[in-house]
Amino acid sequence: MKIIKIEWVDAETIGDNAWQELEGAIEYAKNDPPIMITVGFLLHECGTHMSVTESVGSQECGHVTKIPVEMIKTMKELVENEM
Repeated sequence: MKIIKIEWVDAETIGDNAWQELEGAIEYAKNDPPIMITVGFLLHECGTHMSVTESVGSQECGHVTKIPVEMIKTMKELVENEM
């Protein structure tokens, strides 16, 4: 199983269930989305997304993160693991 590093653009939301002050929301809307870095075991790769997990056991794994390929800036294989 490959261990990879993905740099990707995250979708982002601000606010809670209350109304937002319009001027502050407009200023927030101008900011670029955050760039995230995920390192993990590659579980699946296809034309639409990549799926990774941070922990792998013999019969189980940690949570699964799916990243749409359109949001991926770079992907680098770090290690080919012998799992």
